[in-house]
Amino acid sequence: MASRYRIGIVPKLDRPFPRPWTDWVRLGVVVTLLVLAGAGFVTRTTLQHLVTCNDGWNPSTNAWQAGQHCVGLSEGAYAFGLPAFAPVMRVIDEQNRTAADHCPGTSATIGVLLTMTDELAGSRALHELEGMAAGQRVANGTGCLHPMRLVVGQIGDYGGNGDPVGVARTLAARADVVAVAGIGVSDQATAAVAEVLAAAKIPMVADAVTAEGFDQSGSRDDHPEFDRCDSDITYPKGIGKDYYYRIGFRNAVQVREIGAVVSTRPDFVMVPIGGSDPYTCTTVPLLQRQFGGNVLEVKFDTTEPSTVPQTAKRVCALAKDVTIAYTARGRDLGRLMYSLDEVYQNGQCAASSITVVSTEDANRLRSTESDRDLEDLRTKALASRSFADGRVRVLCTLLAGADGPRPGNPNWAVFESAFRDAGFDVGHVGDGWAVNAYDAVTTIATALRGLPKITPVQRSQVNTTISGFSDPATAVPGAGGPLIFDNSGNRTGPGPEVVRMCPVTAAVDRPRYVPTVPVEPGVPIPDCPR
Repeated sequence: MASRYRIGIVPKLDRPFPRPWTDWVRLGVVVTLLVLAGAGFVTRTTLQHLVTCNDGWNPSTNAWQAGQHCVGLSEGAYAFGLPAFAPVMRVIDEQNRTAADHCPGTSATIGVLLTMTDELAGSRALHELEGMAAGQRVANGTGCLHPMRLVVGQIGDYGGNGDPVGVARTLAARADVVAVAGIGVSDQATAAVAEVLAAAKIPMVADAVTAEGFDQSGSRDDHPEFDRCDSDITYPKGIGKDYYYRIGFRNAVQVREIGAVVSTRPDFVMVPIGGSDPYTCTTVPLLQRQFGGNVLEVKFDTTEPSTVPQTAKRVCALAKDVTIAYTARGRDLGRLMYSLDEVYQNGQCAASSITVVSTEDANRLRSTESDRDLEDLRTKALASRSFADGRVRVLCTLLAGADGPRPGNPNWAVFESAFRDAGFDVGHVGDGWAVNAYDAVTTIATALRGLPKITPVQRSQVNTTISGFSDPATAVPGAGGPLIFDNSGNRTGPGPEVVRMCPVTAAVDRPRYVPTVPVEPGVPIPDCPR
């Protein structure tokens, strides 16, 4: 019988030669993408989800690229490529994995939304997340019923390099998320985030939002004015109807507290140009109303630093005790103080003293800046000669109910102990962001402790319980004091303390702790300890 094969001719086999395993992986990826494409699911966003930012395809991470930043969700150690946040994310990862060790009931997943990178937050964003982690630590401690797990949402920047609404939608789509803490700062994007969460019937407890309009009624009872704000805003109608609560004292309350301790009509109101920042555009009318109207407004451009020294020279032209109502962000306050000191040192300031009065964002001076230039200005301002001898004074309201231990508030000790035990720097609590973040998570944790342990936690149950924290008998035991909410979701009760910020020694490099002294109504502004 003749041979079936002849020399030099490659036989055709019934089965192919075995392929390397890597070929099969490539083939699998191609097939998967083709299937997705056929189903109409492959979009630029989908591919970004698949191939960028995620931590080695870790199932605990759902992140994507937004401009120059990674944004999305993480419930593990993944820190969105931001080394400063790696330690706190490791703490949250550990606390998530051990959440059920001491809590006998059904689990509850809490979303925490924040910007880790926007310039409006600065280094305070780290303090905020540390406060949330400390809140989780206490929530899963003695007396817990439902083990609390955190999923961290990094929304990125406002106005570019971020995706606040996209992250909020991704979080809201998770059926296991029963409440959200944080949600961002006073910005139009935060109003949009609140609407996404409210549409999913997720209760949210904001920690750093203070602007008018950012409550369920549009701050109706404060009679706010929005004429100075951008025309395309939505917050005058309110945000997060039925599902929104906030820990930070709104600006109208802060201005009233300032008016109670500052009897002198300001000589100037410092106003940044533009109406895109709700924190400023809603506060200026409140200050004008508080002090009788027609206070001279001095405008400066936050994008052009040279305009701040020009403002300092204008203030120094008055030969008297000068009072400035400062309505810009705390990011620019160090530059103003440094500029005032320069004019004094050059012998060109006629003012016998200058008192700068501001709302809570001035507490940013108490935070080490991650930006080198801003930190240099902050350090020099706090150690400047005119600030040390009292010719320049800074008064501001606190963001939180307290920035340290207070008589009759044992819950501060609980917070501080948890903060230390988690390995965080207690020097981070002075600006108030860690305190309010802790209190936002504590509000949700207090609601969880009132729910049956054997049934799954529902969003509606959490929301109904939080809405019931409406009188002293049901107040949440916050680090900044008892937390009570009115019908609009605003914190109510005694307003924030007004404090005088005190200088630090010139020998201190990058001061972590900036002391304050309380300012009381009807008495002179107190001296700082020497």
